[in-house]
Amino acid sequence: MFWLYMGGFLVFGAVFTVVGAALPQIIRTFHWSYALMGTVLAASAVGYFVSSFVCGLLVQRFPPKAVIIVGLLVGAVGMVSFGRTASPWLNLLFNLMIGLCQGSIEVVTNLGIVRLEKPGQSRLMNLLHAGFSVGAIAGPLSIGYLIGRSTNGPVVVFTVAGILAAVMALLFGLARFPAWQRESTHTRRGSLQVLAQPMLLLFVFFLILYVGAEVGVSSWASEFFVTVLGTSASSGAFAVALFWTGLLIGRLAVSFLYRGTKQQYVVLASILLATGALALALLVHSTPAVAAGIFLTGLGFAGVYPLVISMVGRYFKSGFAIGVAATGGGIGSFTFPFIMAMLAQSVGLRNGFWFYLGICGVLAVLSLVIIQGVKRLPENG
Repeated sequence: MFWLYMGGFLVFGAVFTVVGAALPQIIRTFHWSYALMGTVLAASAVGYFVSSFVCGLLVQRFPPKAVIIVGLLVGAVGMVSFGRTASPWLNLLFNLMIGLCQGSIEVVTNLGIVRLEKPGQSRLMNLLHAGFSVGAIAGPLSIGYLIGRSTNGPVVVFTVAGILAAVMALLFGLARFPAWQRESTHTRRGSLQVLAQPMLLLFVFFLILYVGAEVGVSSWASEFFVTVLGTSASSGAFAVALFWTGLLIGRLAVSFLYRGTKQQYVVLASILLATGALALALLVHSTPAVAAGIFLTGLGFAGVYPLVISMVGRYFKSGFAIGVAATGGGIGSFTFPFIMAMLAQSVGLRNGFWFYLGICGVLAVLSLVIIQGVKRLPENG
């Protein structure tokens, strides 16, 4: 089951970054403004936000197998349709469908991994999200390779991703899921009480800001290279792959090298590295130096999301809690790239990126609060 989950996350990761990597070509091919592009980008995040919350409830009533299969099939339709028309509103709908798919994958997979994980650890979770990073690198690399050879490069990549999503739906349909006991009505009602837990709300707020920063840097890095540094569109796509290469290396390192149970300290160290690296990228003007800063930002971001999700699963042990935490990420993923689009439109792209640096500083402060807060949480939630 772990490797099946991994396959779903590979597809998830590839689609997650393809739009951002293709952003310069989409803007210039369809003649969209930054604001319009930001709206289309936000659609998948809105779908992810809605889907992650709803799926957190659905997995308590229905077999997770059914939830993820339906999500993959909806996403497959959206993927093979995206980019085939210049209509921003149709593309918005297709991107929304992709987001609905991503939310189902996120909730079912993370809950499944939490149940496979050894008590107090997060090695499988980090390895799983390293697989996400592999997909997130493959998508931009494919765009970067095809973009100079065909104006239909993004369409080709999305079509392949859609076919892979359909194949994954078939494989999940053939798989025998481990026993997954449905929660009783009383337990489901009780699970809603986790919303009153201050620490869960802190984790959710943390993920709102973190995913907003991660998605924002990933989505707009390619346009930053093209507009601010004057590189080609293919080089901009490779910049996104560079960011996710840092994430991949960091997640593999955490998975294989960190065997402890104090994830909160690793989160703090990661955020501090990302903050310093993003500051470097914004303060220098050399393309290689900016590339190094983007890579190190990815390296710093690497362990944050899987470690926080692991802590949510560890302390609250609820599919609903994981769904709520993922929903926080969804809020950030559709809110902050849209804010970035507005900032880029009004004050310029380089100045807009300082907004993300400020978010990283807030995350560093919240990491210190989490370190103190988890000391009061019982292991059984």
